[in-house]
Amino acid sequence: MLIDLSLQKIVSKFKQRVHTLLMLFAIIYVGFAAVDVLASDDIKNIEKKIDEQRAILDELENQLDRVAGERENKIDKPALPNASSAALILDKHPNAAIGRGEDFIDPDFSKSVPFFGSDWRFAMGGYAKVDLIHDFSGGDEYEFVLGSIPVDGSPQPGSFSRLQISETRFNFEMRNTAAEMPYNRVFFEFDFFDKSSPLSPRLRHAYFEYGSLLAGRTWTTLTELRQLPLLIDFAAGDSLYGGRTEQIRWTESDGPFDWAVALEAYPDDSIYNPLNLEGTARADFPRLVLRSSYQWNHGIVMIGGAMNQLRFDGAGTQDDTSELGWACVTGGRIYIDPSNRHFFGFGASYGEGTARDIIAFANGGVPNATLNADGSLELADAWNLQLALHWEWTDKWSSNFNYAIGRLSNIPALYEPDYMREGSAVHGNIIYKVSDVITTGVEYMVGKRENVNGSDGTAERLMMSIFYYF
Repeated sequence: MLIDLSLQKIVSKFKQRVHTLLMLFAIIYVGFAAVDVLASDDIKNIEKKIDEQRAILDELENQLDRVAGERENKIDKPALPNASSAALILDKHPNAAIGRGEDFIDPDFSKSVPFFGSDWRFAMGGYAKVDLIHDFSGGDEYEFVLGSIPVDGSPQPGSFSRLQISETRFNFEMRNTAAEMPYNRVFFEFDFFDKSSPLSPRLRHAYFEYGSLLAGRTWTTLTELRQLPLLIDFAAGDSLYGGRTEQIRWTESDGPFDWAVALEAYPDDSIYNPLNLEGTARADFPRLVLRSSYQWNHGIVMIGGAMNQLRFDGAGTQDDTSELGWACVTGGRIYIDPSNRHFFGFGASYGEGTARDIIAFANGGVPNATLNADGSLELADAWNLQLALHWEWTDKWSSNFNYAIGRLSNIPALYEPDYMREGSAVHGNIIYKVSDVITTGVEYMVGKRENVNGSDGTAERLMMSIFYYF
């Protein structure tokens, strides 16, 4: 634009000077011709100069016209980033008018933008969340952790209030959208729930998918998130069997059925060694997981199982020892109205040597087994149950209710007396959707903890949160 204006000023000034010269030459020409004192050669020189000035003026005007035309074409007909991106858009959307920014929207990958010059697209998402917490019993500062509920005979910290942004999270996703590529993506997500450094990002997910293959860190194969309603307390995951871990997974779908097999990392060092026998707790193999699910118009049901090795690698005079840990898991969601607005969620598990895979026991520091004096392993048996209800009162108002319980059914003899034997919690909230990007809600929760030695305690918490989705 600045170049256009500068050129216009130069041409305008030059035209004024040329016009002045032409007029001057004409006056001189007429004057001398009238008195017949100018030689014919001089008259030809003046005419030649006039023609040269007119030619220069015409060329400058042509340059100005070309610049103006190119600028108009850039505005009305923007260049495509590359031919392959345009072809891809036309292939997916034959009626699209290629050329304008909105035509680069991919409905299969919301909020994404193209990497011009390639078939890759990129998106960023997440939400900002502010929590106002009032705890009546002095439990965990950041979340309602059952293993942190004070019990009789232990210090009673007392009530407190807290403002935090720890659950705020953001993610990055990339996909190659070339027509010949299978479904694929690379995904990273972070939050700020590192309790040792609350203002530092913490990695939640880092994985890729390529067709049926998934590899990286994400929710375990048996974690069924669809069983949960929207709970605003971060420890709502205490209801689940599973968690996030490193894995390699293969998934296949056949109509309403799908199945998956995976090798997963797990806490193979979760063996309590109270007598400090020589050696190290570590497994020879990753965990093997199988899962299948069935989905229909009004719900989904998942069943699955896992096997893992619990092994103590002895040193010195201590022999190696190992046992097989296993778990059976189910979960899902069933809609209870024709329009799929309200649903009932459920989840349950039972296992030996896998107590730590129930998130409530993992947060409470409960190990999977103990190492006895004779070097043998004694496994902890554990089960959990979760029931939930989601109800939409209106398009703006909804409520969620959740009950969860986990219990050790077999307690190794050398477990510490203050290990949590049972934990349960009830959550209830009311949520208001302010707009497409802002949601707020209030949640009340009450929980109970019982230790191996029989001491117990209850806790209550009230929490208000505001989400801003982006």
